[in-house]
Amino acid sequence: MINLEAETRDRFKTSPEYKDLKQEQDLFKRRIQFIAFLTEKLKEEGVDAILVGGEAIDLYTAGNFATSDIDLLVTNRAVTEKLLNKFGFGKEVNGLWFNKDLNIVIQVIPEPYSGDPARLRKFRIKDFELRVAAPEDLIANRLYSKSNPQRDSEQAIALLKIFADSIDNTYLNKVAKRDNIEDVLAEAGEYASKI
Repeated sequence: MINLEAETRDRFKTSPEYKDLKQEQDLFKRRIQFIAFLTEKLKEEGVDAILVGGEAIDLYTAGNFATSDIDLLVTNRAVTEKLLNKFGFGKEVNGLWFNKDLNIVIQVIPEPYSGDPARLRKFRIKDFELRVAAPEDLIANRLYSKSNPQRDSEQAIALLKIFADSIDNTYLNKVAKRDNIEDVLAEAGEYASKI
């Protein structure tokens, strides 16, 4: 009996995309290239995907906030996990998907985007389009998060500083009000304006 999944994984390992990824020594660039490739393949399967979380912040800050995994919001978990398997990823006990050859870890999040989809940013990575959470939504998320308050605040402040001239403060204030973080946002904004 022929193992089609193994055959597909072998085919991926001989593809030009895989060779490009293996040659890329910079882990940040390799991860971004792979996630752009994956989201393009998901799009071909009718699955919407959005880069969120730490890797999105890492992209906006040019690699200043390295993260251990890639958080990817998807509209269809089953199709996403099938593709990850085809691309040599295995599902770990903790639910994360890991590819040892590429040293990439992905968390598949089957939830809708909580922000305004019209505000998503699009990046062209090689021949692929990558949709990324809006800076305003990432800022609010980090200020609301309780997982690592120091790091989350630093990331929010960095985004406030980077996007000082282009941030939609009306939208950000609306989200802050919804999440009851208006005071925290005001404090972070004040700090960002001083550095």
